[in-house]
Amino acid sequence: MEEVKHKNRSLFLDVLRGFTVVLMIIFHFSFDLDYFGLVSFDIVHHPFWYFFPRLIVFLFLFAVGVALTLAHREGIKWKPFFKRLLLIVFWAVVISAVTYKFFPNNWIYFGTLHSIAVVSVMSLPFLKRPREALIIGLCLFIPSITMDKTIPWIQLPHSSWDYISPFPWVGASLLGIFAAHKGIQRIEFPQNSLVKSLNYLGKHSLFVYLIHQPILFGILMLVVKVIRS
Repeated sequence: MEEVKHKNRSLFLDVLRGFTVVLMIIFHFSFDLDYFGLVSFDIVHHPFWYFFPRLIVFLFLFAVGVALTLAHREGIKWKPFFKRLLLIVFWAVVISAVTYKFFPNNWIYFGTLHSIAVVSVMSLPFLKRPREALIIGLCLFIPSITMDKTIPWIQLPHSSWDYISPFPWVGASLLGIFAAHKGIQRIEFPQNSLVKSLNYLGKHSLFVYLIHQPILFGILMLVVKVIRS
């Protein structure tokens, strides 16, 4: 959810973010339905529900790599970078505090926003090194795709609802850096309502990220109360 300046926005980047936001909403809505017992999904063990959220995280962090490359193509602009970084860290801390308050057994202590913050810093040395970014990115992701999903990465034991370790996920950002150097941001889209909607969501991806789950969770909580009253 790293962003470039509004005057230099990339349509590709915003559409990618918007598409990822839609996938995220679908996943969280499905998760919430299962949580409240309205449906029964094997969220933990079924291959689809294992890989679907990981695709979402990959796309978000891939977008981080693309955005960093576009925003700092002429050299790292430290003031905007740290301003954005502090904003992400602030909301990451808020999410941790809120989830610890209401869901202490599953609180989010290193979720997507936390990982975006750390990965953004880790990606900086590679902004002008696309070849190295590609090699390291592939080395991180190929094992996680081809080997058993329980392969031990550098991470902490957890029962968190959203735990995104920097490894292997920094690899997604590195692949985004390589893709940006190859011009992926120049991909064109038709000017239709779908693209415009995704573009709008992408421009406000952080805001949507922050509000969508409380809204979905709150609505379903009310639905369950009505059904079971």
